[in-house]
Amino acid sequence: MEPSEFCQRWIVDPAPGEWGYRQACTKLLAEATGLSERSIENWGKDFSNRPDYILLILQKDNALREIQLTLTQLEKLIESALHNPR
Repeated sequence: MEPSEFCQRWIVDPAPGEWGYRQACTKLLAEATGLSERSIENWGKDFSNRPDYILLILQKDNALREIQLTLTQLEKLIESALHNPR
């Protein structure tokens, strides 16, 4: 998964093109990869100079985030069903 795609998927605010988006993206990519924000900044304005192995790391992190999101939604549904039985 490309860094820009990862950021678009997981950063809600600020939106792409808004002030602070690139900084938020850099921080998110650093958290996801374990690299420093400084290393991420060296990938260039559009993150196109990223190492190839980053694609796999971001793909795995994205999958874990998707699983967590699904589990959170499921937990809310279960809580709702328990508190509002039919």
